[in-house]
Amino acid sequence: METAVEKLNVLLCKADSELTSLECKVDQEYSALASATGSQAKVSPTDLAKNVQQLRKELKSVSTDILELQNQQKQIMTTVLSQLNSLCSQFDELNGIVGPVMEKE
Repeated sequence: METAVEKLNVLLCKADSELTSLECKVDQEYSALASATGSQAKVSPTDLAKNVQQLRKELKSVSTDILELQNQQKQIMTTVLSQLNSLCSQFDELNGIVGPVMEKE
């Protein structure tokens, strides 16, 4: 079992190293392309990809917050509706005891 874990760890380290190497190559190619075309762009594709990943995480967080707010809003509306129904019932009971409210002319 430990041997399998060690092999997996070695493979993961190798994959991480390859990704780092690929990231450097992409940045170098982008820099060379930007220099050749005279582009003044300051953002590398890897930085852009990281920014997109961060934005996705933030979007998920905001979506979760919105869902939580919707649930809280539903709970509040249920509570308000219940209290309003209770108030209407109490008003009807008082109206039956006291009689209809007469308007002064």
